[in-house]
Amino acid sequence: MIRKHIRQMAKMALLLLPLVFAACGSKKNLVTENNIGNNTVNTTNTGSSTTPSEAKVSNSTYLAKVINNASTQNAMVANIDFNLKSGKKDITVDGKLSMKRGEVVRIQLTPMGLMEVGRLEFTKDSVLIMDRIHKQYLKSSYDQVSFLKNNGIDFNALQALFWNQLFLPGEKSLGEKQLDAFKVEGTNISYQKGKMDYLWKTDKEVEQLISALATYTGTSSGKSSIGWDYSDFKTFGGKPFPAYQLITLDTNARGSQKVINVGLKLKSMKADSDWDTVTKVSGKYKPVKLEDVINQILKIQ
Repeated sequence: MIRKHIRQMAKMALLLLPLVFAACGSKKNLVTENNIGNNTVNTTNTGSSTTPSEAKVSNSTYLAKVINNASTQNAMVANIDFNLKSGKKDITVDGKLSMKRGEVVRIQLTPMGLMEVGRLEFTKDSVLIMDRIHKQYLKSSYDQVSFLKNNGIDFNALQALFWNQLFLPGEKSLGEKQLDAFKVEGTNISYQKGKMDYLWKTDKEVEQLISALATYTGTSSGKSSIGWDYSDFKTFGGKPFPAYQLITLDTNARGSQKVINVGLKLKSMKADSDWDTVTKVSGKYKPVKLEDVINQILKIQ
């Protein structure tokens, strides 16, 4: 029974990551380099009236505070509870989240802490999924997959979401000159470009991002969205960081509605950078195709 359960989790691990891309595949012109966390934006507000120009200054000041409140740590390692829900599937497994800014975001799945059954890894140049139970793997550069290449999805966009950061599509970083591109209404921050709509919600009291939502509305390709909710903030490197992240992927781009929820509960967060960012795949592992995996995902009930 335990072995069967482990195999099931490994299979779900193998299927998960491509769906992230399938759901995000409509996002265009995302950041090509993300060093937002190291930015320092001037937060001085010289106005106190409500004229349009001074209202803009006030909004820019608030945006700058949200940006500056993001984590500036260069690395993180945390044990996690990884929960995946899709249709009737509801699986929770132990694991680990490891991140090095500008290099890698890695999720390892280790049910009951006994063994690693799956690895999901984003690097600057490629995507890697390893199913250690069945000795299968998928590795592909972002531009080798048509819906990724055509829609500008890269490592840096996903990195910003994992690090709880605001980003501007098409910009390498956020400085004072970029702040005018955002629209601020109360605690909501938004940006619209073409068929893409971006919405971030913030907590006014702590000036922190609490959710992000990117929605693509196409004509023939349907509607897709990726939502990222942040909660249970803990102090990490002197700043609040979300110890719980809920990722919601929703798409009908292929003619049928598909929703997957991924919950990451982070435990014992450490600014540990003493680990290898390169995963070497054994010659004993069999490669699989991304499109085949996506087709399997759509059959999950």
